[in-house]
Amino acid sequence: MMDFGNIWFFIVPFALAAALPGPAQGALVAQVLTRGGAASAPFLIGMVAGNALWLLAAIFGLSTLALRFEGAFIAVKWLGVAYLLFLAWKLWNAPSSGAEPEPPASGNRGILAGAAITVGNPKAVVFFGAVLPHAFDMTALSMTEIGVILALGVGIDLAVQTIYLSVAARARSFIRSSRQIRIVNRSAAGLMAGSAAVIASRG
Repeated sequence: MMDFGNIWFFIVPFALAAALPGPAQGALVAQVLTRGGAASAPFLIGMVAGNALWLLAAIFGLSTLALRFEGAFIAVKWLGVAYLLFLAWKLWNAPSSGAEPEPPASGNRGILAGAAITVGNPKAVVFFGAVLPHAFDMTALSMTEIGVILALGVGIDLAVQTIYLSVAARARSFIRSSRQIRIVNRSAAGLMAGSAAVIASRG
């Protein structure tokens, strides 16, 4: 039976890890600054879904299997890097006429891009594997308890990333002139390229 007195040993480390700014958050902020909060929501959902996948893998003890097939996830990582670089190139060359940036072609593309950023990091399952045993008896979890852990993880991650999205969307509301749009587009391009470089440099 789940000991709710120990649940904070999962909530606190996970919330802190989710809140730390990293390449995924940088890519999300860049998306919001150039496309807007609503258009960037699929990217956020993809990020959270990717982390949820690793959380499930840790719950079911698949960390060894995930690391054994790390090559497949490295391929996903490089697809994510390539997509971020493509976005950076588009943003750097985007017009600064004051018109609203064109939204993504589809929500599915944003979800897949966001998921590629987090799924491409199989070492996330090691973090979950290290944290979970301190909060839960991993040998006696019921499906209901697994659902509770997954809901907590998704809820925390979604809340934290939504804060990033909301702050970036508020900052975007002050962008008015063509010069400001050009600065934002090129700053976002640099942020995207930087995020890609950080992801690429991680083993």
